[in-house]
Amino acid sequence: MSLDRRPTLLLPPTSSKPSPQPPSLSTSSPMTSSYPTPFTALFLFHPVPLCPRLSSISSRKSTSDPSATAAAEVLPTFHAYARSGAATGQVVYANYGRVEDFAALRSRGVEVAGNVVLARYGKIYRGDIVRNAHLAGAVAAIVYTDAKDYGGHVRPWFPDGLWLPPSGVQVGSTYRGLGDLTTPGWASIEGCERVDAEEAVASELTPAIPSLPVSSRDAEEILKTIGGQVAPADWQGADGAPLYHLGPGPGFVDLIYLGNETIMKIQNVVAVIEGKDEPDRYVILGNHRDAWTFGAVDPNSGTASLLEVAQRFHKLQKRGWRPRRSIVLCNWDAEEYSLLGSTEWVEDNRAILASRAVAYINVDSAVSGPVSMPLQPHNLMRCLKKYPRRFKILIIHPSHCFNLG
Repeated sequence: MSLDRRPTLLLPPTSSKPSPQPPSLSTSSPMTSSYPTPFTALFLFHPVPLCPRLSSISSRKSTSDPSATAAAEVLPTFHAYARSGAATGQVVYANYGRVEDFAALRSRGVEVAGNVVLARYGKIYRGDIVRNAHLAGAVAAIVYTDAKDYGGHVRPWFPDGLWLPPSGVQVGSTYRGLGDLTTPGWASIEGCERVDAEEAVASELTPAIPSLPVSSRDAEEILKTIGGQVAPADWQGADGAPLYHLGPGPGFVDLIYLGNETIMKIQNVVAVIEGKDEPDRYVILGNHRDAWTFGAVDPNSGTASLLEVAQRFHKLQKRGWRPRRSIVLCNWDAEEYSLLGSTEWVEDNRAILASRAVAYINVDSAVSGPVSMPLQPHNLMRCLKKYPRRFKILIIHPSHCFNLG
């Protein structure tokens, strides 16, 4: 079965049956056990699509695209946790939306306040782009994938190449925190105390202005309406792109975004193989299963690796093998919404993990592109030392955490 044949969306569960109660990590567990760990969290998703007047969003399909028939199942383009609202203003081009980019606009006398910012992905987190636009006085932000950074002009794009097609849009979260907005710092379990949803949405960690991601093709239509000063050379686009100007205007954008605030249950799936010599020491391997669209690389390449590891462990157990330390295999839910599933699980097991966890290995994107680097177990540490930035490993210590890579 192909994991990425259809979109792997985060959707409300269809079953109303109660979930089995998970055993605590602190208790003596069977040699092998797996169980769901439910949490209830606030989501801002499933939006009413944006209606920008200047963006001629189309639905052209490639006849060679193997995913075209399932495209209708993909959620509308949106930013998770984006602020609902309507905004109208002239467009200002702000390069990558960094603090220094807005400082450059100020130094050139370009007015951002009261206008709509158009910025491109590539240098900083999308939530910070929206925040920087708000701090500069913008009433809304549109973020796009420029062909200069993501291909789509002279380089072959999907399905004929690796690059993002001109119609491709990068979807993602704009929340600048981690976990459930209504339970900051504690686990989002049933019956727990919660911050009021309106108060949570109004937090400084959530966007204060509406925002939306668009494709490079749609962004070019907006860029063509911007006049004023010519943007610096390093702010320009790829070869063949129109000349970028800073604005503001004369083009206007009407941006309307209505998000759906929903509190729903999510479920992690956790399996434990009890250790033989040090059962109270945990080596944790994890990955999430939700994706914005099909998730071929993120997360399904990691999910395939996680399932393969679990299968191999099962075969070893049939031969009588047991690990020295307990191995915990974790399949996280709602990762795309600011690491919801894993954050709530850690908050629920904070004390135990702080004293007993040895290491966490994340396999979010195990394979990407045509280049592979096979690893043999005895070479793992050598590779970690030689290529530390190619691995995402979290070492959990009683007093602090280290994020390697």
